[in-house]
Amino acid sequence: MLDTPTRGRPEQAPIRASGLSCSRRRLFAGFAAVGGAALVALVVLAGTAYALNRLSWPHVEPLGDPEFGINFSCRHAEFLLLEDPATGTEVDRSRPGRDAWCAAKLGDLLGATGAKHVRLSLEWSEVEPREGEFDFRVLDALLAEAGRHEATVLLTVGIKAQRHPEYFIPRWALEGTNLPREAVITDDPLLRARALRMVETVVRHAAASPVIDAWGAENEPLVPSKRANWWSLGRDFVQEEVRIIREVDPRARPVVINQAQSHLFDRFESQWRAAIEDADVVAVSLYPFRNFEVPGWEMVVPIAELGPFVPNYAYQAREAHAAGLDYWITEMQAEPWVDFDIHEVSPENPAPNLDASKFRRNVVYARKSGATRVYLWGSEFWLFQSERHGDDAWLSLAREAIRGEPATRSPR
Repeated sequence: MLDTPTRGRPEQAPIRASGLSCSRRRLFAGFAAVGGAALVALVVLAGTAYALNRLSWPHVEPLGDPEFGINFSCRHAEFLLLEDPATGTEVDRSRPGRDAWCAAKLGDLLGATGAKHVRLSLEWSEVEPREGEFDFRVLDALLAEAGRHEATVLLTVGIKAQRHPEYFIPRWALEGTNLPREAVITDDPLLRARALRMVETVVRHAAASPVIDAWGAENEPLVPSKRANWWSLGRDFVQEEVRIIREVDPRARPVVINQAQSHLFDRFESQWRAAIEDADVVAVSLYPFRNFEVPGWEMVVPIAELGPFVPNYAYQAREAHAAGLDYWITEMQAEPWVDFDIHEVSPENPAPNLDASKFRRNVVYARKSGATRVYLWGSEFWLFQSERHGDDAWLSLAREAIRGEPATRSPR
């Protein structure tokens, strides 16, 4: 009897070990099953993403042969070539000879790139610095310079123009107005009336120029501007501008309305439909390479490669053509998108957002979009790199695109 417990203990130990071993095996088997399922799901997800990418418009649409041109802003050229934020150097935009300087810089770009199309934006604060007093010297000089290079001009008129700060409203035009944050500012009756008078006066003056081959009714009018209190313009106002342009222009040149979209969730559809109904030419801004930041990690994302989550520009082109309209890209990314002072970009300090390879990929995107005309964005930056750093690579890339040198491969 005394040795029974002794005999019992060795007999129980294997039972406990066997139970523990079975539990471990079941646990390991569970982990393996979960891990295997996760791996399968990951493979399926990656395969689906790859398939969606390869079936997206940049990879299935044929290469088109659009005409390439440039955007140009004298104000931005002055900012890059004559100003230096690091030292506080600013340029006097009322200086004598500014019109000739602006025209010369446009001429340098047209000569260096061979561009035969240029998009200019009228700045209200420049053309009507005091109510009823118009100064067309810079506009006239730019139009004349385009003519000397046998280039046509898409002239954007209105409240909102290309480049910072987008809204070029003279101080006198703001007197008595109420323009809160996120406002549709053309709902203000004073600003609306003043702006429409300006548009009519400008079109009457500029309509005599034979180099203008199209008018732009504002720049991205229905897109709220982060740079200016998230303001936007009303569709009814843009429609009135279109009516005035058509009524005043004796040559009945087409009116362009452009929009911008980076993903499928930014309320673009209503803006797109409005443009199709109101314009003669529908246009978009296309910036395929965007900067994104997560904690501790900065990256450049080729958003055109995100399959169904980004716009199908080729489909938009077909929709426009089906409605009897032309389809253009009025801003095609051809300079780096940076979150710092762009003066700091140089051959020794390049921006990861855009290099020669990405530039050429953007040209391919443009050629696959279905657009018949494409205005490259960034000409002032190319000139800055050439004059400040002796780097003509950007001008060469632009010249390559404008001359239509073959792009035979789809984006990688």
